[in-house]
Order: sequence, then C-alpha cells, then structure tokens
Amino acid sequence: MSSHPELTRVEVIRRALPLVVANATVPLAGVVDTFVLGLSGDKSDLGGVALGGAIFSVFYWSFYFLRMGTTGLTAQADGAHDRAETQRILLRAAAIAVSLGLAVWLLRDAIAWAGFAVLQGAAGVEAKGADYLLARAWGAPAALATFALTGWLIGLGRNSATMAIYAAFSAINIGLDLWFVLGLGYGPGGVGAATAIAEWAGLLVGLGFVAHTLIRQGGWAGAVLNRASLLDPGAIAQMFNVNLNLMIRTWSLVLGFTWFANAGARQGTAILAGNHVLLQVITLWAFVLDAFAFVAETEAGRAYGRRSLDGLRRAVRLTGEPMFAAGAIFAVLTWLFGPQALSLLIDDAEARDAAIRYLPWCAIIPFLGAGAWLMDGVFIGTTSGKILRNAGLATVVIYLAADSILTPAFGNDGVWMAFMIYYVARGGTLVLAYPSLERRLQSTPTASATETKPSA
Repeated sequence: MSSHPELTRVEVIRRALPLVVANATVPLAGVVDTFVLGLSGDKSDLGGVALGGAIFSVFYWSFYFLRMGTTGLTAQADGAHDRAETQRILLRAAAIAVSLGLAVWLLRDAIAWAGFAVLQGAAGVEAKGADYLLARAWGAPAALATFALTGWLIGLGRNSATMAIYAAFSAINIGLDLWFVLGLGYGPGGVGAATAIAEWAGLLVGLGFVAHTLIRQGGWAGAVLNRASLLDPGAIAQMFNVNLNLMIRTWSLVLGFTWFANAGARQGTAILAGNHVLLQVITLWAFVLDAFAFVAETEAGRAYGRRSLDGLRRAVRLTGEPMFAAGAIFAVLTWLFGPQALSLLIDDAEARDAAIRYLPWCAIIPFLGAGAWLMDGVFIGTTSGKILRNAGLATVVIYLAADSILTPAFGNDGVWMAFMIYYVARGGTLVLAYPSLERRLQSTPTASATETKPSA
C-alpha cells in the first residue's frame, strides 16, 4: 500500500482544502435551488421544496452510511497495508449502494404518499413538494453509488478526486437549475430534475477517478475477485454490523432535521420558508467544516488500523483546532453579512422577513456544531457504529423533549432554542463516549477486529 506523510497542522489544512471545495459545492447547489425559486416563485414554492426535501432526506441521507462506513473500513485496511481488502470493500459497498438506490426509485410514489401523510403543509405546498420529490428520485441510484465511491476515495486520502466529483455535480446542477426554473419555468419539479441529472453526471466522474486510482495501485490485487475472499462471511458481517448501526444513527439525525422542518411548518408557510433558507446556510457551513471531519475520519481510521493511540489523539487534536477556528469565523460572518445576503436571496417579503428575524440563531451553529462534526469524524473513522447509534438515539430524544417544552412556550424562537440543544447533545454524547474508544483501541489485538467487539 501507499505510504502517507506524517500528520501535521499544515498537512491537515492541505488535505482539507480540496474537501472544503468539494463539500461547499453540495450545499451551494441547494442554495441556488433556493435562490432560483426565491426569484421565480413564492413562499409556497420554497415551502414545497422544504417539505419535499425533508421527506426525500429520510430515505436519501438514511443511506449516507454507505459513504461513512466505506471510508472507515477502507482507511483501516489502508492503515494495515491490505490493498486487496480495500478493493473488496469498494466492490461490496458499490453492490449495496446500487441495490438500495434502485429500491428508492421503484418506491418513489409510495415514499411521497407516506411522507405527506406524516408532514404538515398546505395543499398547494404539498403538491409542489411532490413535484420536487418525484423528479429527484430518478437520481437516487447514482447518488447512492457515488456515496460508496467517494467513501472509498476519502478512505484512501484521494481528496482531490472527491473535490472534482462534487464540483462536476454542482456545476451541472446549478446550470440546469437556472435553465429549468428561470428559463423554462418548471418550478420545484425542475429543481428536482436538475439535481437528478447532476447526480448521474457526478457518478460518471467518480467512476473515472476510481479507475485511475486502481491503475495507480497496479490494478486489481490478485485475491480481490476470489469468491471466497470477496464473500467472506466475517468481512460481510463486519460491514453489515457497521452499516446497520450507522444507518440507525443516521435515521435518528434525519428525524431531528425532519422534525425541525415540521416544527417550522406548524408556525406557518412564511416561517417554514424562512427556516428552510436558514437551514441551507447551516448546511453550507456544515459541509465546509466537514472537510476537517473527513480528514479526521481517514486519520482516525488509519490509526485504528495500526493500533496507534498516539496517532488517534494526534488526529483528534490537529483536525479539531482548525475546525473550531473556522467555525468561529463562519459564525461571525453569518452574523455580520447574513441580512444583506438574505435580502438578495429571497424575493418573497414574508419569507425574507422571517429568515432575517431568526438569523441570529442560525449564526451560532457553525461554532456550536464544530464539536459534533469533529467527533462524528473520529467515531466514523474507527467504525464505532454502536457508539454512534446510541449517541444518535439519545440525541434525538433530548431534542424532541426540548422542542416539546420550548416551542409551545416561545414559538419559532423555541424551535431554534431546541435546535441549539440538539447540536450540543450531538457533540456532548460523543465526547462522553470518547474514553471508551481509546480503551477499545488498546484492547483490540489485531487489525481485523473492529466493530465485532462490543463497545465499552
């Protein structure tokens, strides 16, 4: 396997920069979605995409474990210098991703029906949300396959390749947004179709980078396509256990974000639209800061593969420092320049006023959430699925309890207060679990044992 340079502050920033660009392009496409609808439509268009996106996210981001689990397992195999196993992980993850993506596409009508039976919105808002959701579902197989490919590339430290994949996705998505919505007037359905087409384009770019990486490795390792090795029950059980726990954890987080959208919907269409715009801002900062978390995933995974406690601690410290610093800078930028940006972004007066009114809450999250995103990266890289699952479930219980108390008392301010508690709980539960991760690393004797042992 390839050797890797020693982790330093300069190396962390060097490796994070391509991921900053890659991660920023994903929510940037969502910001453009909001921008074109804000210019061409009204608050019902924005609200429809907010509800449709929330429903689709339950199924779409539920399968983000394909990216996370693949990164952690690949990084550990890479740290143990097992090229054949890194390639087998790619094949297993890709097979799972394509199967799940096809299932989402086939069940798209049932997903729409069930989603709008649960979420609350005006009839016109739900109709526009359905247009968005059904169009977006055509990209599900490509999107989930891309999760697997990018997870593998990040696990190997191929961060520039990940940047190129998502840059291509976003450029095509933005261009089609402008054409479909501003040019052709397709509205929310056009936004969904633009994203679906861009997801297929991103997959093609990703396949090209995977092929290039395999060539650099000298091609497929001899044992990769050996049926007994590829279908090894222990390796498949390990991937299943890791991904199942990560899926449950992701469901708990998706439930939190879906609850936030629904809590806004109960305050009225204008507040729903304003909250949706602010959530796009939060998502932009979260994806940017996740660049450092991705480096933490890779380095924590490699340290775990080498059974290096010093390497794990170094990864946490050197990725955490720039992450918190950047979070503080983004919080200040949002506070200072957010009102001007929102005034340009939203044409509907009621939605714009609602977004500006609650912007101060939004501005806090880049710094508040940095700890949550960092610890996510550390536990994902070490494939600590059980810890992530339990922390995710505890977090959503804390959040729902806070929302049930604060929202009736303070309205949409209460919605945002509970959302702050949600981020504190996300980070705090994992910080409390971190000592058990160090104990597990020290007690695991071989590079093959990961989540097959119970977490302490």
